Amino acid sequence: MKKRQIAVIGLGRLGQRCAERLLDDPTLGLAGVVRRTPAPLDWLGDLPVVGHFTELKQVDAALLCVPADSVQGQARELLQHRIPLVECARLHGDAFIAHHGEMQRMAHLYRTTAIVGAGSDPGILSLFRSQFALLLPHGHTRSSLHAGTSLHHSLAAEGIAGVRRALALALEQRTQDGTLQRYIYVELEPGADAAAVEQAIRRDPLYLDEETLVFPVDSVAGLEAERGLLLERHAASSNSSHAALLLEARFDEIELAARMMLAGARALPLLQHGAHSLYDLPPRVLWGDPVAAAEQEWM
Repeated sequence: MKKRQIAVIGLGRLGQRCAERLLDDPTLGLAGVVRRTPAPLDWLGDLPVVGHFTELKQVDAALLCVPADSVQGQARELLQHRIPLVECARLHGDAFIAHHGEMQRMAHLYRTTAIVGAGSDPGILSLFRSQFALLLPHGHTRSSLHAGTSLHHSLAAEGIAGVRRALALALEQRTQDGTLQRYIYVELEPGADAAAVEQAIRRDPLYLDEETLVFPVDSVAGLEAERGLLLERHAASSNSSHAALLLEARFDEIELAARMMLAGARALPLLQHGAHSLYDLPPRVLWGDPVAAAEQEWM
């Protein structure tokens, strides 16, 4: 099967990651890269690096990896040339609604297709928030991003026998009943007993006044390079079930956004003309051709 050819517009961190993922994708190909200073790049081999997408031989769709204030101008040119696109402008609330409306107008005007807000946030994290609200429609959501480290608590955990390195989240959390929680990630010395390390950390006077959750990991350095998210949805106090949903995640934001944009590119041929947000798309279109295998594995 011939791969659909995708252009990457913009070569910042996100654009480079999208290009790298396209090089490895089994169903999509990299048509080339568009950047302000076109010049060959060793890691792209013979693939073209140009100053404008019209210089590329074949473009079936484009990933728009430019700053939010440049998205509509760049999108207008692509849509005028009937090139479908995926973008991930970092806009929320009323600003996103206005942006979506303008992209919708242009997509219908030029009779082509766009996916808007298809990154990490807005993007996949938006879907998690909305699904939590769907399951608990009467309640409140708390989202804690950019979780950092607590040096004091990290050093205390590193003083425990068997711990090579530790990372303590600086953001303390409370459970539904008000109990204070702290999350400790530990990189263990070879042969260390994880259960014994966890008990020792919990017995440390620094942690006696809070519930401490200890998670062994392969590399603390890898965690420090990532971002954190703690997403909570609690049912309203009038709900006798006291239901609560919790998602804790650590992730490379650029990688997450690039994966989401490639999923959008797979969905484009299955969509009608217009500008679509992720709320408009059934999950199956984001899988593209592997949808049957995905349904078998995940349903």
